[in-house]
Amino acid sequence: MTSIQNIYIGKVRNSAVLDNNSRIVQTSNRISAFDFIFPFEIEKKAEILQALSVYYFQKTAHIIENNLIGCLNETHTLVKETKVFPIEIIVRGYLTGSIWRLYESKGVEGVYAEYAVTLPHGMQQNAKFSKPIITPTTKADGGHDLPISCARAREIIGKDNWDFVENKALELFEFGSLEAQKRNLVLVDTKYEMGIFENKIILVDEVHTPDSSRYWLLNEASSKNPKQLSKEFLREELIKFLGKPEEIKGNPANHPVFQDTNVTEKIANNISERYQEMFRIFVGDISPYEISKPNLIPWPISPNIFASAIKLSLMPENVLIIGNGGRDYSLFSAFAKLPEVKNVFCASGKRKWEHPKYRLCPFSNVDDIARYASDNQIGLVVAGPELPIAQGIQSACAKYNIPVLAPSLACAALESSKIICKEIIQAAGIKTAAAQIVTWNDLKNLLHNYLEINDTTQFNLPCVLKYDGLAAGKGVFVLFTKEDVHNALVAIDQNLPDWEKLSAQVKTDTYSKQKKSPCFLIEETLKGEEISAIALCNGNEFRLLPMARDYKRRNDGQTGANTGGMGSVSPVCLSEKIMGQIKTTFEKTLNELSKRNTPYRGFLFAGFMVDEKQEAWLLEYNCRLGDPETQVLLPGLQRDFYTELFNTAKGNSFSLSNKSGDEFNHDKLKRIFLVAASPEYPEKSAPRRELINNNLQQSSCEFIPTAIEPDSTTIGGRAFGLLASSSSFTQAQKNIYCAIENYYLKNSDESLSKPHFRTDIGKEFCETSQEQTQLKETL
Repeated sequence: MTSIQNIYIGKVRNSAVLDNNSRIVQTSNRISAFDFIFPFEIEKKAEILQALSVYYFQKTAHIIENNLIGCLNETHTLVKETKVFPIEIIVRGYLTGSIWRLYESKGVEGVYAEYAVTLPHGMQQNAKFSKPIITPTTKADGGHDLPISCARAREIIGKDNWDFVENKALELFEFGSLEAQKRNLVLVDTKYEMGIFENKIILVDEVHTPDSSRYWLLNEASSKNPKQLSKEFLREELIKFLGKPEEIKGNPANHPVFQDTNVTEKIANNISERYQEMFRIFVGDISPYEISKPNLIPWPISPNIFASAIKLSLMPENVLIIGNGGRDYSLFSAFAKLPEVKNVFCASGKRKWEHPKYRLCPFSNVDDIARYASDNQIGLVVAGPELPIAQGIQSACAKYNIPVLAPSLACAALESSKIICKEIIQAAGIKTAAAQIVTWNDLKNLLHNYLEINDTTQFNLPCVLKYDGLAAGKGVFVLFTKEDVHNALVAIDQNLPDWEKLSAQVKTDTYSKQKKSPCFLIEETLKGEEISAIALCNGNEFRLLPMARDYKRRNDGQTGANTGGMGSVSPVCLSEKIMGQIKTTFEKTLNELSKRNTPYRGFLFAGFMVDEKQEAWLLEYNCRLGDPETQVLLPGLQRDFYTELFNTAKGNSFSLSNKSGDEFNHDKLKRIFLVAASPEYPEKSAPRRELINNNLQQSSCEFIPTAIEPDSTTIGGRAFGLLASSSSFTQAQKNIYCAIENYYLKNSDESLSKPHFRTDIGKEFCETSQEQTQLKETL
């Protein structure tokens, strides 16, 4: 029986990937502009767009094969599941739209800088090019697509693929121009998308529709403002109410004008009339259904199953993220990319988190956050760091019936008490390091005796010391030498009062609270490779995020002080044996917690050490997403991740319970995240510095403003990070180390310092050691 494998929600289309290499595509009456969905729909738009797509797919099939299999009804088609190239091919015949605005503001040089296309000086708006030009763009998950050159597009998809795509795009444009002329229209510019199906490049999405193409009336083509028969007329309608697009602040769909139904009805009617006018010009006085009808085929699954799957996959319009670190920014960014999410509220304090969907939640106390969420119709709260979880954000939101992704206080003890965590791990029969519990007074004596009289009868190296409670990432010490022991003793003495204050602020139980004395674990040292495994847990069910690796030490080669993480990579490929052990570990843990009547719902982060015998040892648990692992995990996750996250937050079972234990769908791209820190980190507090970027052109890496304030000054040791995505770790690493060279920190005396960063993040996953040597020499 055919089944759904994954769901995609777009700005105007929804789709479901099936297990028979096909996809159901639903075209909606939703309308989007400026990269946002507006709060009204356009009558007949969906059936017109589908009919025109089918019409032109059939008329261009002699030029290039397309992905259409058939129509399921007026608004749903079945298409071939294609590996779509991550670029859009824009063919332009006239100097208008975005390229005119670029030409007008930055001249010939500006156009060349973005597209590597040379245009003549002195061209006027709407002037015709001597021959069509191609200006590709990337395909952004959310927000604007980014302009690239044809040379860059060739690098992305390969020379042979690009040569084929380029030729076919020009051939399609020529055909479309002739079709337009027959109807007294001008095809001004258009967008094509292509991809690979069964080793052939085919055409996908739509072709020559009002949403993908710009048309003018032929007799108005020489005027300054020719009448638009394209999606551009939507832009023109909205600009009447919103003003210039570049001056719009925030999400334009939230503008108060759209609360007036008289206004929205007028806009919707005007746009619907344009769509219908366009349809009549192209196909005459027939209905859209008459085009779809000859292509009707049976549904591969029940229409009700498809509709239900789409409904279950939709996120609420308003989401709230708690936290102000790099992990929490990545959560904010991920939800902001979902088209149906209108606002992402952030309980983050002052941070340089710039996005039109950003809304500030002005509270940090969990009770205040929950009340604010209730007052602002927030449909989902996601807790990033450990503190709000340990302070009871789950129970605070439950008072207002607000779905929240955070474990209960009883389960949060897995992180807030390392000794309780160890007891649960051992009770579940999980392979873990041997450990003993000591009070601080006893530990202090053991360490002093070891240092002063070399007493090894009760304490020996190597070992790991772990403070029982929360310690803001500073409570673990890996000891190999006497100097390590001395440094740990000094650090604990200095920080323990602050740790105890932090412990007193949280509502979770800890072993130290039970004993009324600060306690520690002394653990045996495990050797091997560390792996970060994170699962979304829902009672006894769980789904895995891709495996990742975090680089904890400050310096190259895993040397220097322990930090909050200097970088991460994902996905890490593991053997079936290790993956089996990881899954069994989560199963045993969830079963143990259920036996205690404390079922776990939320993210559960397991740190593993894999030894030379391929045995995975559990180091500890955190009750949240990891930082910096989240930065490399979230960008590639697909819709099933968000669906099951929302189910868990609502207290519902997973939609796909048969997939419990499986990994979430992922785009399979290789990602490297690099942390840039203050030169002092982590030894002492860093002064404020202004962050300087010497290259203002668009980078191939995403900037993560971990601890950057709105005035571009740093506030914290790990100041910012860069994220690179590529089909190979080698290319991702190359991109990220090229990008980091453009960043500097301005000191109070106006001098510039380089941020500290490791130069070996992802080294073991790259292709050749020779490349590593060259990279090191470059840096």
